[in-house]
Amino acid sequence: MRTHGGVAEVVLERQHAYRGISIEVLDKTVRLPDNRVAHRDVVTYPGGAVCVVAVTDDERVVLVRQFRPAPEMTMLEIPAGRRSVHEHLLTAARRELSEETGYVAGRWSKCVTFWPSPGFVDERLTLFLARDLSLGRTDMDADEFIATRLVPVTEALRLCQNGTIVDAKTLVGVLWYAQFECGNGH
Repeated sequence: MRTHGGVAEVVLERQHAYRGISIEVLDKTVRLPDNRVAHRDVVTYPGGAVCVVAVTDDERVVLVRQFRPAPEMTMLEIPAGRRSVHEHLLTAARRELSEETGYVAGRWSKCVTFWPSPGFVDERLTLFLARDLSLGRTDMDADEFIATRLVPVTEALRLCQNGTIVDAKTLVGVLWYAQFECGNGH
């Protein structure tokens, strides 16, 4: 049981409702703080994921366009992907940037770890900043169809503000970069 500010739920039982290739859905029976019992559907995503704000020397953000099945739309996003359970976070970030875009970075910084949708998914995303980029070859998964796009940071911010970029990890990444890195000698 994890608690914050004296408010917590106690898990009484966990049942697997569904097991897929990359996720599981659990039906959790919980005791609420007022002693009532409730059910929680929780999607588990073992290993979590990484995402990368890759920025060129001339202040352009590396974005990818890809179709996303849940919202059934093509989105503009920062490179990201799943991490295997025992894979080092930085190893996963390097792999995802290279696989999806072909870029390799000379400098890496871990920025922040966050929960994109904690109401029902246990996935944690770790954001990295990648600098000193050089272009190599992509190595996408067989079912990935991704187009790379370099966008000036100011344009990426405008795309976040006008609703063109709607992906949460990309909003976090671009806004994080603008807030904490722009104007700091980069």
